[in-house]
Amino acid sequence: MGGFGCGIADLKKSLSIGKSTTTAMVIKTTGGNIEVPAFLASTDKLKSFVNKRDLRRIDHYIRMALLGCFLALKDADMLHAKHGKMGIIIATGYGSTCNTFDLKNSIITEAAPFCSPIQFSNSVHNAAATYISILLKEMGPNLSVSHYDMSITSAFLSAYQWLKEERVESVLVGSVDEYSKILGYFWHCLYNKGNKKADFAGKMNPEYAIIGEGANFFVLARGNEAASPYGFIEDVKMGNFKRRGIDLFENAAFFLGADGYSECDEQYADYIPEKALVASYSHLYGGLPVGTGFDIAIAALSNKSGTVFKSGDSSIFNSGRLNVIRHNEDLGSKRICCLKLGAGGSYGWVSLNH
Repeated sequence: MGGFGCGIADLKKSLSIGKSTTTAMVIKTTGGNIEVPAFLASTDKLKSFVNKRDLRRIDHYIRMALLGCFLALKDADMLHAKHGKMGIIIATGYGSTCNTFDLKNSIITEAAPFCSPIQFSNSVHNAAATYISILLKEMGPNLSVSHYDMSITSAFLSAYQWLKEERVESVLVGSVDEYSKILGYFWHCLYNKGNKKADFAGKMNPEYAIIGEGANFFVLARGNEAASPYGFIEDVKMGNFKRRGIDLFENAAFFLGADGYSECDEQYADYIPEKALVASYSHLYGGLPVGTGFDIAIAALSNKSGTVFKSGDSSIFNSGRLNVIRHNEDLGSKRICCLKLGAGGSYGWVSLNH
């Protein structure tokens, strides 16, 4: 779920029309109110899966994770089935930002510096994974990963290892990040016309660097145990391209995680093989550390439909030197590589094949 809606059908519709709906968020500052666009996610459908009583003390961040979890299990026809021994891995770049900043604010501003125990417990990074394991009654390994924009790639790498070692029969891998006023204010400082501090921001169109929030979840199993219309994870790699470069497939379509929040966004053209097809879909889900998870979901849909969906018109990733997909194209025999260039020269990619 994200700014495009909730569920696979909404994501596919957004890919078809090429846009998502933004929400104008008003932030009060000492200099007056400012307005910031954001792609926000709705969790209204969660009440179809969880009793309202169980949701009373759960914040938006955890609700997104829970809804993503149940939607993935439903799509895999595992919602009411016995999962066997299932591992759970949740990736997040920011964690529960709203809850955390509200908690800190209450400690600073309240006359008595006490905070709510529930608010505190919900602010820790592994709160979402904990609630999922409780509601699913899963006793398998449970891991929360926070590696900023490499979080989802790291989560897939851990899931791959768990399955390879046969520690679990399946792994529920998800990622979640939420919008907060702090991020909204950061966007305003970075992209408003009066700002002259951010050198790289002037090169980018703020329409393609909109803050996003949402969650994406996947049910993974060993290849010989599950036939999936979405194809299979072929490989997962992480490294540092400033030290050793990047080894990429030749016969592949590349989904780039260029969202306007990394100084590396303009460097994709330096590493993508010549004539390779490339696309970027951040104009549908926005800028957030776990955006690669949405690219992986779109790649899975491409495998299922045999179609590579048209890219956005973003100029962020130097499209003049890249073969950008402007219209839906036949996937053919190509694999899909979801590539993210991150902070400090880090990179991660997940390749899917059908």
